Order: sequence, then C-alpha cells, then structure tokens
Amino acid sequence: MLILSRRPGQVLRILPGPEVDPSTPVATLFDHGPIEIIVARVLGVHVRLGISAHPQLIVLRRELVQPDG
Repeated sequence: MLILSRRPGQVLRILPGPEVDPSTPVATLFDHGPIEIIVARVLGVHVRLGISAHPQLIVLRRELVQPDG
C-alpha cells in the first residue's frame, strides 16, 4: 500500500505501468481486486491516503508526471 498526503486541489493519477500492453483488457488489471483508497488521517487541510492497486498500475502525484505534449 502506498501512503501519500494531499492538500485541497492536489491530484493523484493512476496510470498503467510501462510493462502493460495497451491491448490488455481493463478487467485484467482488476483480477486481484479493486483499487482501494483509504483515508488514513485528516489533519487540518492535509489528508493522508492509502492506495492499494494492482502492481501493474502506477499511482503518482500529478506534479511528478510529465505534462502531455
């Protein structure tokens, strides 16, 4: 499980990993169960989230993702 803190307006992105074949059916990524997002703690404007997802999915803070185009 990945643990991240977010503030209002900040974004998380869930993307397929580089090893995922684009023709892979989406259902395959849910073979091990759904993506779960757990609110671990709320402190003022900070929310601490736990994210559990298929290992072939990548969870990133938006500021770490290269802008498109």
